[in-house]
Amino acid sequence: MKVLYISRLFSGLEQSIIDQNWKPTGVPTIYRLLEKLEIECDELKIIFSIKEGFLKKKYYKSFSLKLEPFSNQIKILSASKFLSYLPKSIKFILTEISHTLYYFFYIIKFRPDIIYFDHGNIWSGGIISRIFSVPTVFRVMGVYPIMRTVLIKKSIKSKILKWLYRSPFNQVICTQDGSGIEPWLDKAIKPGIKIHKLINGVPKNFLNNDEIKKLENEIVITFIGKIEFSKGAEEFVVSAINSIKKCSLKLKFYVIGSGSLRHKLIDYVRGKGFTSSFEFIEKVENKEILKFLIKTDIYISLNRYGNLSNSNLEAIAAKKCMIIPISQSKFGIDLITDKLLSDNSVLRVKSSNDIQGISDGITFLAENYKVRQKMINHIKKFSLKLDSWDTRIKKEINILKTILEK
Repeated sequence: MKVLYISRLFSGLEQSIIDQNWKPTGVPTIYRLLEKLEIECDELKIIFSIKEGFLKKKYYKSFSLKLEPFSNQIKILSASKFLSYLPKSIKFILTEISHTLYYFFYIIKFRPDIIYFDHGNIWSGGIISRIFSVPTVFRVMGVYPIMRTVLIKKSIKSKILKWLYRSPFNQVICTQDGSGIEPWLDKAIKPGIKIHKLINGVPKNFLNNDEIKKLENEIVITFIGKIEFSKGAEEFVVSAINSIKKCSLKLKFYVIGSGSLRHKLIDYVRGKGFTSSFEFIEKVENKEILKFLIKTDIYISLNRYGNLSNSNLEAIAAKKCMIIPISQSKFGIDLITDKLLSDNSVLRVKSSNDIQGISDGITFLAENYKVRQKMINHIKKFSLKLDSWDTRIKKEINILKTILEK
């Protein structure tokens, strides 16, 4: 099996490129799949394309580099420096054209059995799936607001994207992260195309861990994720301070993650005089996350776009008492979460903006140990159904093998 894997360069992979040392800090679905493909494939070729996003460096030249454990060099495909002087829309069009042409020649030269495109390369992937007879797999990492907006807009760009989404892909693989993927897939993808909806996995040590925190005077509340609006980071901090003021017990808050709001929130906490109650931690290695969760009494996720993220799955696997927002039926967000997590397994608040409800929820759970234990016992039922990462990645590999068999 010869696989050509084309993905945009995610920030969680960029440091590995900068250091020329394969130590991913994010997107576990991608890096674990690539590591497994390297073992399973006859030959694997990887291309990371540079797209607009939150990368540390500016990349004006394409280059290749060798990283262990991959036997072939990895290609970093950028845009020419002169494009940076052009208007953004023109730069985008010319970059996509140049990338697509590069893929054309690369496919002819490499002759892959399967071409794997992520959503960041939908412009190239849609066109290539219509021209080449090679099976193409379209990979969707959840659905975000702009992807829904495209389906109802009348602009030329939106019409082109809708046409690309309905390309004749061989298969579509979508992460089930609670972001409302079902209604989007029904409208966006061409009828008749096989769609796989997969919940991400968790490390084996999370699944095998049964360590329960002992009852202590200090209640630990943990937030893990990007410190951004989409994650409800600001609402969490404001709610946390409100709960400190009214809770009869001592509360300790861990805010783990990086993002544009991080320094603003640190300053806010300092200005309110609650620095000793908070610990902001920018980076924690994956193997260290379990240590934080073990000492956590209440885990909070206020993700506006879905609450089956990797961090949340890890909290579920660690059997933590959780607070999350109710589902958003208008967009299909977290409807699947409602089915998987019963009302007695998590405490749901009205929305990510419900500061009163969040602070009341923190106070209530902090002061009621028995309620927390009952929630933990209920969430265990779902945690037992979670896949390890090995099992989860094996499912995706089997999908690719099935394509070749057909």
